[in-house]
Amino acid sequence: MRAWAFFSVAIVCAAVGASADEGRVVRGAQVHLSDVMAELPAEVPDFELGAAPPPGTSRTVVRSEIIDAASKSGINLKLLKLPLSVRVTSAAKRWSTEELANAAAPTLANALPLGVTVKRARATSKVVTSPSATITAVRVPRLPRREGEYLTTASIELSNDGQIVARIPFQLSLDISSAAALPAITKGARMQLMIESGPARITATAIALSDGEIGDTLQFRVASTQKILYGKVEQPTLARVVQ
Repeated sequence: MRAWAFFSVAIVCAAVGASADEGRVVRGAQVHLSDVMAELPAEVPDFELGAAPPPGTSRTVVRSEIIDAASKSGINLKLLKLPLSVRVTSAAKRWSTEELANAAAPTLANALPLGVTVKRARATSKVVTSPSATITAVRVPRLPRREGEYLTTASIELSNDGQIVARIPFQLSLDISSAAALPAITKGARMQLMIESGPARITATAIALSDGEIGDTLQFRVASTQKILYGKVEQPTLARVVQ
């Protein structure tokens, strides 16, 4: 009986040692070795084990996954006592539509052309991200050169660890001033036209033959030769000749 009791205790102790480690919280887009270890020695480099679960959810990282990731990174973990498994949970931040709109306001202001102001802005949906996610861009469609109120939908981009994790529609009511309604390039404007031929590069003064925007391909008349060439507008005062 005593032998059986001792054997039973041994089994229980072994089971405890082999059980999953306590859950851990991940805040980034990737799970790192430091996320699954209670303590990581300074001499052992930290490295990625794989993608973190979606914010607010969890997944189990098993020992074989850690060993495989270490092998791919060329790291020896023989002296490190690894857990059999660890459940990792991604921390979550819940953004309301109001929070999104307020947080995106400075980025939106920087994305708008001079002379264009925001009358109303509204994010159309909520989103759940990691607490470390931030708004990294507001993508605004090309605006018309027309004075007055203009309704459009932009896109709020949230990123975490350099990866875009969410795109939220952003409904905008914009006011386009008379100055902003003018095209970037006006017919008759004098610009520098860059002509490239192999390693050679020359510029010549040319006259725009129509209105246009940055990125448009327009016709230009070279002032010195009166020759008509097509150029792609790269800056308000510079276009590059295209074939």
